[in-house]
Order: sequence, then structure tokens, then C-alpha cells
Amino acid sequence: MDPVMRAIVLAGVVVVCGAGVAGATPARDAMNAVAKCTEIPGIEERLQCFDAAAAGVRSVLAEADRQAAEASRKEEEGGGVLAWFGYAKEGPPVTKPEDFGIAPAKNTRPDAPKEITEISAGVTEFAKTPLGKAIFILDNGQVWRQLDGDTSEVYRRSSEGPMQVRIEKAVMGSFSLYIEGTNKMVKVRRLK
Repeated sequence: MDPVMRAIVLAGVVVVCGAGVAGATPARDAMNAVAKCTEIPGIEERLQCFDAAAAGVRSVLAEADRQAAEASRKEEEGGGVLAWFGYAKEGPPVTKPEDFGIAPAKNTRPDAPKEITEISAGVTEFAKTPLGKAIFILDNGQVWRQLDGDTSEVYRRSSEGPMQVRIEKAVMGSFSLYIEGTNKMVKVRRLK
């Protein structure tokens, strides 16, 4: 690639990559350095200017890559986009009822207990959020809340007696709550 073409390509990369971080001082400085090179009339001097400006561009690109990797890591730790809908990344199997609904520590022992995929419990308190989403406080101390994306209408009359529920692990790390004696299924997540 001839020197002039190389300089034009490099300037384009700086403009495109710097556009996403245009408010950042290092990116603006790198773009200004490349822009100043375009004003130099001599080919050799212009090329030397572009070569010198390339170090700043590399630094800006490396920082942009680092920031993108950090943002991606934080998104992954938070469960990603699917976490917004109550789905979580699959983890190791849950083996104790008190850990059901919470991401457990990784257990790699070959003699590890069998995974628990559902629990049954009585509801000691039933409430609703201001937005009408159900909250279930179970007799085992766990607290589960209906997901905002679940549109099921959940209600309980005091004349119906104590509520019994079964919570099952569903696809993609989500949980489904079934109210015994009814055909109600509610998507839930554990609060406590």
C-alpha cells in the first residue's frame, strides 16, 4: 500500500473508532493529530506525521478495546440481556433446599449429592407489590417474587386456607411457581 493510501486508511480508522468516544480527550487528541497531518503539503513529511500520529491512535484503540472487554465482562457477570427477563446462565447443580434459587458455589466432587430441581413449601405470607406482582414468603424462610414480565394474575382468598406451592427449575435458569389446587403457573425469582 502506498504511503498516501496508508495515511488515508489510518485517518479513516481514527475517525470511525474515535467517533464512539469523541468526548474522550485521548481520542480527540489522536484525531486532531491525524487531522493536522492532512494539512502538510509534502508527501514525505505528511507520511512521517501520520506515522507519529499512529502511536496515539493505537493507544486510543487499545483503550477502547479494554473498555469494551470490561463492559462485556460486567454484562456477563450480571447475567446478560436474558437476566432482564428472569433467565440466568446455567450453573452447577443445586443440592440443598436452602440454596435453591441462588447461584451456588461450584461443586466438582464426584460423590456430590444429587441436584434439586424443585421444592415444595407452604406460604406463610402472600403479598403484592404496588404494581400488582405477587410476593410469596415461604415457611422455609425463602422469599420469591413474580417477574415483571409475567402477566399471570395471582390472588388468594383467606377462605381458601393455607397456600401450598411447588417451585421448579425451568429452562435457562428460570423458575416456575405452581400453586397447588389450581392450574396457576407463575414465573418467579428468589429475593431471599
